[in-house]
Amino acid sequence: MLGAGILTVACTVVDCSPRNTNKQSKLEASGECGTIRRMISDRSRLSRFSRSRWLWRLCLPVVSVVLSVVPTPCLAQSDGSSAERIPKRIITIAPNAAEIICALGACDRIVGASKYCVYPPELKHKPLVGGFIDPDLEKIITLRPDLVVLRGRSEAIESLCRRHGIDLYRDDTETLADITRTVLDLGNRLGLTEEADSLAKKMHDQLAAIRRRVAGRKKPRVFLTTMRQPDRLADLLTAGRGMFLGELVEVAGGVNVFGDLDLRYPQVSLEAILAKRPEVIIELMPEVTMTPALDRQMRHQWAKYSAIPAIAQGRLHFITDNNSLIPSPRIVGVIEKISRILHPEDGVGP
Repeated sequence: MLGAGILTVACTVVDCSPRNTNKQSKLEASGECGTIRRMISDRSRLSRFSRSRWLWRLCLPVVSVVLSVVPTPCLAQSDGSSAERIPKRIITIAPNAAEIICALGACDRIVGASKYCVYPPELKHKPLVGGFIDPDLEKIITLRPDLVVLRGRSEAIESLCRRHGIDLYRDDTETLADITRTVLDLGNRLGLTEEADSLAKKMHDQLAAIRRRVAGRKKPRVFLTTMRQPDRLADLLTAGRGMFLGELVEVAGGVNVFGDLDLRYPQVSLEAILAKRPEVIIELMPEVTMTPALDRQMRHQWAKYSAIPAIAQGRLHFITDNNSLIPSPRIVGVIEKISRILHPEDGVGP
């Protein structure tokens, strides 16, 4: 059963409240507000897959905004200046931070992780401490952490840290630049500044190489889905302005057709997609195991919309990489894949 926190995420993502009349009128013109309200009120429509997908949304920056209504002050944070303050027992609730910590060579310091931390493989052997919505507070205490890494805000976890004097790092990653900042922050806190500098430089250089390769080329118009159920073409979420998922398209050499929306992860109607006339459609589906039968089924769902240039030209793509929604340094590989999709003239397939 979906918890209240997830329903709050859905409401806030679409932001159809009366206080946002300009945004509301735009959304209602294409049917988004009515669709999301129906999706929330008819909870029987949310399958196990959809519930799981909503939990994946907790890897996204929208959570920090949704839950920021809870006034929770930041805890004192170590600057890593003294050896005794460098954390040795880390619990991470954030999949992206877990990847970063391991990439810095400190995976052995992680003593517990969220059930959504799936990479690198070493994490499979770490004790599980629940998830963002359902943290196992008792387990966290028994693991005796000296640092908890949290994505977004959680009153339960923050209160626990305050009561027990556990240091807290809050990851507020929203953009690609924020990923680099988080790498450097965590490197400083863990006493691994050289490793962090090297990782940040590698990511910078990789992104710069992609930008150079696509510079001056025609930028195709791209519709990117960040969530939907594979059994029907409905409840489509995309990336709005200023979020790292929208940046994936821009860096890869395309134009996000809904990048003009101020909403972070708006739900859009098929009518709105038809009006935007994307030349490429890319669906990010990290939890889907793509089989030939499922591929045919999903392509058939889109086939009736041949008025969309992407469908007419056969430019519909599915990306099922398990990190395609996680803002970690590995996102560069996803951008590279999108770039090859948008610019097949490079001679290398996606």
